[in-house]
Amino acid sequence: MNFFCRLPVSSLFFFVILLHSAFAAQEAGRALEPVLLGAKSYVEIFTLTAMHDDHTFVQVQMTFTNLGLKNRNAACKALVLNPARKPWKANEKFNGKQWSYSDAKVPTLRVGTNTLMALKDKTCLFADLGTGTVNISLQGVPAPIETPNIAFPKNASGKFYAHTIIVPWCRVETTLDVPGFPREELHGFGMLEQARSVGTSRDVCRGWVTFRGFEGDNYFLADFRLPPKENSPATGWIWKHGQHEPHAMTGLRIGSEFSIVDGKKTEVPIVSALDSSFRISGRGLLREYSFVDELGTFTGTLVKLVIGKPLVRYYDADVELSGGKPALHGVLELTTIE
Repeated sequence: MNFFCRLPVSSLFFFVILLHSAFAAQEAGRALEPVLLGAKSYVEIFTLTAMHDDHTFVQVQMTFTNLGLKNRNAACKALVLNPARKPWKANEKFNGKQWSYSDAKVPTLRVGTNTLMALKDKTCLFADLGTGTVNISLQGVPAPIETPNIAFPKNASGKFYAHTIIVPWCRVETTLDVPGFPREELHGFGMLEQARSVGTSRDVCRGWVTFRGFEGDNYFLADFRLPPKENSPATGWIWKHGQHEPHAMTGLRIGSEFSIVDGKKTEVPIVSALDSSFRISGRGLLREYSFVDELGTFTGTLVKLVIGKPLVRYYDADVELSGGKPALHGVLELTTIE
């Protein structure tokens, strides 16, 4: 007799629930496993962004790529920003023997001494880089969401871009031990994302606009890709408090205006929706960064010729939402390809 036929209806229902939970847990764990396709231009990036009540912004990225003389290269970067303090950043590179993934007990991605783990009720990241350590605990588990309107499918040449939110926006606890910042436990919100692509930076976009902001439980998230073709409208998504998933949006107004920052007249970026549903205003530059600059003059020049020079500027910023809602503080990331 078939095994399922011998089970009472209630037992069968319970068994199905357990089976579904087991498969869901397995798939959630696999969300932390790098794919590393054979293409030489393949890049995969896990980005954990944590924002805190005291306006400290922490971002840790684990990058995996086949770019370079060998395959399976990796890097780990940590960035800590606060409008009242000097930025701290550390970046280290690793070869294929220095990183690994295992789901034998707890899904764990290790890059050198840095770890990303999916526990039963939270997702934890520990980064030990340069002169500091960052310990982040997201109070959420992998529940992957494919974001709308931002990816592009594989074309005839094999180029593509895909983006997934692995752990959606949730509460976060962070402990920092980095130069220039007090060692204390910070509280706020954050998320874990994954981006995968085949192609150079210029193939993927001509620029990028990302904003993360919150006040209390209220939040506003936005992510837009500027397609490579000049004058093509920005395509991306926004996610507001009260919505169950990100919503697609096309088109942005991107400009600048002069503002008084630290007593000086300074040009700051302004990003707004075509339907005037939100307006993001930069308040001051927190950090400007390009990994190409870290490669040295000779190597950096060669890399720039092939893929361009991605330049990321981080701004202290606010977002105003339509309907008279209070402004939310956050960080605006603007990426351009030089």
